[in-house]
This record gives sequence, structure tokens and C-alpha cells, in this order.
Amino acid sequence: METKMLLQNDSLWSRLQEFSLDAPNVDFPFSKKLAKEESWTVDFTKKAIEEYKKFVYLCCVLPNGASPSEIVDKVWHMHLIYTQNYWEEFCPNILKRKLHHHPSKGGFAEKDKHQNWFSDTLKNYKEIFNQEAPAEIWNNTIKHKQPVKSWLRILKISGLTGFLLMVYSCSDSTFNTLAIVFGSIISFFLLISFLSMILGVNTPKDQDKNDNSADGGGCSGGGGSCGGGCGGGCGGCGGCGG
Repeated sequence: METKMLLQNDSLWSRLQEFSLDAPNVDFPFSKKLAKEESWTVDFTKKAIEEYKKFVYLCCVLPNGASPSEIVDKVWHMHLIYTQNYWEEFCPNILKRKLHHHPSKGGFAEKDKHQNWFSDTLKNYKEIFNQEAPAEIWNNTIKHKQPVKSWLRILKISGLTGFLLMVYSCSDSTFNTLAIVFGSIISFFLLISFLSMILGVNTPKDQDKNDNSADGGGCSGGGGSCGGGCGGGCGGCGGCGG
């Protein structure tokens, strides 16, 4: 309760809570674009944005800044693309300071450094917000994707086509050979598609660039700086400088 009251009376926290990344009267706002780009559900996207705000708050109040999770980092990257909103509104009016994102130097030493930094971020999160960081957002080993409906369409269409070819092969000898060949090909691709759907449907884009990587980006704010691997051991902010 004390922590909650403390945050409510914090002007930075209040500004962050009141700030919306979605511009008014826009058909395709920030949250919808983020959800589409990452194949997230609407509810999950909302939670990710909320946690992004908490991450930014930690960046500004902790002496050494904070390190984001993979999910939070994706929100941050998207926000950076909205350059006018980020640099002309968010930083000067909400944070009242600059918050930069820089490439990392890379290497195993940097990776270990930022994994430790990420662990410290989770500890500070618990102390400041008086709760554990939600695992679905902050656990870098969990992948979140909404079901890819296109896979189901492909399987249904392929299955129907295969069935029709089998019917033709039984009813008209003229089509026997052709139907068997095409039926075999479709069955093969059906199997491959089904296996791909099971194994890869929840794998984020650019996972090979993110997972267990020591490359990527970090940030600096108001004089503090850092570099870190964005992904599983992402960099973060070196503090907002006051």
C-alpha cells in the first residue's frame, strides 16, 4: 500500500500513467500496429505497453538504469520508430529528459554483464512496485504469439483438395494417375505444414537475432550510457540522468 501511494504521488509515474502511445482519432494506432507486427493479442499488447512504462520508470529512478525483457524491448523498439512522438513529446514532456538506445559492443563479457543487469532489474522491480515482474512479459524464455489462422486455412483447403482428388481417382480412371501424384504431393506438404505449425507457430520473428545474443542495443539517458544485447539478456538504459 505504501509503495502504491508513493508511486501515485510521484509526478513522473503519474505522467507515464496518463500518457497514451495511441494517438487519438487514428484508425491504426500504435497498439494495433504493435499487435500486428508481433502477432500478439490485444490484451497481451496492452500488458506489454504497461510494463514498458514501468521499465522506463525504472530507467529514470535507478542510478544504473534498467534492462528490459525481450517483450518490453519490442515495445521500446516500436516506440522509437514513432520518432516525433518519442523525441518531441515523450522524452521532453513525460520523462523530461532524453532516453537513448545504442548498439552494444557485443561479446560474451557484455552478454554476462547484461544478464546480471537484467537480474538486478527484476529485483529492483519487486522492491519498487512491491510485486514480482509478470512472467508472461519479463520471462525471456516464454514466447507469445496469437494463433496463426492462415495455417488452419491452408490445412483445410489442402485437405479438401486431397479428398476431391481421391474421389476423382476412384470414379474416373482417366484421372487415376494424375490424382494419385497430386494427392501424394499435397499429403506431403500437409505433413510439412502441420509440423511447421506445431514447432514454429509460437516462435517470434527474428528469433535468431534475439535469442542468446550479445548483440543489439542499449540506451543512454542524460549522460548515462550502456550497451547490451537486445534479446535474451538485452541492454537497457544507463539511467536518465537525474
